[in-house]
Amino acid sequence: MKSTESGEISQDACYTLSELQKRTGLKRDAMRSARKNGLRVIYRHNRAFIMGSDFLSYLAKEETSVRS
Repeated sequence: MKSTESGEISQDACYTLSELQKRTGLKRDAMRSARKNGLRVIYRHNRAFIMGSDFLSYLAKEETSVRS
C-alpha cells in the first residue's frame, strides 16, 4: 500500500485531522494549539476535517505575526 505521507498540502484538498497531522508532522498538542490559535476545523459526523486552504492561511497568518 502506498503511503499518503507526501508532506504536501494542497490548497484545493480537504484533510482529516489525522491525515493532516501525518503530512505536517505535527503532534496532538501542536494541532490543539493551532486550533486554539485560529486554525479552522470543520466537524461532520464525529470527524474533524481541515481544508488545505485554511491550513495554508493559518501558516501565513502565523508567519506574519512572528515577523511583527
